[in-house]
Amino acid sequence: MTPAPPGGPAVPPRRTLLWVLLGVGGLCAVCGAGAVALVGLGVIAGTTDTMGLGGASPSSTGSPGVAGGFALSIPAAFTPVSEGRWRFEKVDGSARHTLDVIRLGAVPGLDDPHRKLTDLWNEAIVRDWPDAPAKVLPLRRFVQNGARAHFTSATLKAPNAQHPSLVSLYLVEADDRLEPFVLLQEYFDDSVGAMMVAKGSFDVTQAAVEELMKGIEGSPVGRPLVDEAELVGSWTSGSGSHAQYVNVITGSTTFSAVAYSVRWRFDGNHAAAYETSSANTNLGSTTFAGQTDEGTWALEHDLLTIDGAKFDRKYFIVGAGVGPGGKRVLFLMPEGHFSLSPGAIGFHGELYEASE
Repeated sequence: MTPAPPGGPAVPPRRTLLWVLLGVGGLCAVCGAGAVALVGLGVIAGTTDTMGLGGASPSSTGSPGVAGGFALSIPAAFTPVSEGRWRFEKVDGSARHTLDVIRLGAVPGLDDPHRKLTDLWNEAIVRDWPDAPAKVLPLRRFVQNGARAHFTSATLKAPNAQHPSLVSLYLVEADDRLEPFVLLQEYFDDSVGAMMVAKGSFDVTQAAVEELMKGIEGSPVGRPLVDEAELVGSWTSGSGSHAQYVNVITGSTTFSAVAYSVRWRFDGNHAAAYETSSANTNLGSTTFAGQTDEGTWALEHDLLTIDGAKFDRKYFIVGAGVGPGGKRVLFLMPEGHFSLSPGAIGFHGELYEASE
């Protein structure tokens, strides 16, 4: 029934208009190589935000210049599987969640960690996982004592597996070498509906990942997660999607779409400039919006802080380096969502690509 006109009863509509969704357009990040980058990361294992489960906060700075090699202390909740391999297991009803830690041989030198990460990924992962990407998205984090770790992750499916696995390769800076290990997060469940929650299951074992990180130490410590020179430049992040509908009675079509882009410029003198623009199309009518700001930027260990004229922002740095598309990338988590949980990164992470 349609609403009643003033002073009169409700009247039935003359014709029921039925619209059917024809299709939804693809979501893109960084409009180019960024889309490949997110695919390479397996769309970061879903979109379940699990702040507080394996959450990360800015690390302590440690003692600058201290070199102490490498230490790996396996938590008591892990059991040995074979030499250099340990497993954490959690059973939840019919589901079994596992996290395997696999040590690999050391890689000499601290120079060019992104190239070494990519090379080892291809040697150790691509060889055994047919759908593994050859080019990886470079991520970074701190281990327990403030030493840096370079890593990458991808959601992959083994030929004989029912559910995908989250495979991560870490290279921890350790004096004059990089100490690598693989983290394999898997999910086993044959019950009805298991496929719907498979990717989100990786957050279940993320707490065990963070517990493992408490026993890892490298060197040197006290360095920022990224060098200031890596931040200087212009950066762009964008996203867009669209949906098309058809009226099943008249055959007419319409569509809705949304798109936005964010641009940051970080100068060598620590000046910062911000610009965002967006377009929203609803049933063929488009509206535009935008915002600009200027200020200064500063790098504090693993935090990027912006002091703007209109607003202040803080970002937790998740990754930096050369992305799969061959351009520099910067991966940030906005304040209020600082976490290394796979679901949180996928939902709140902002992937930027260098514009130059």
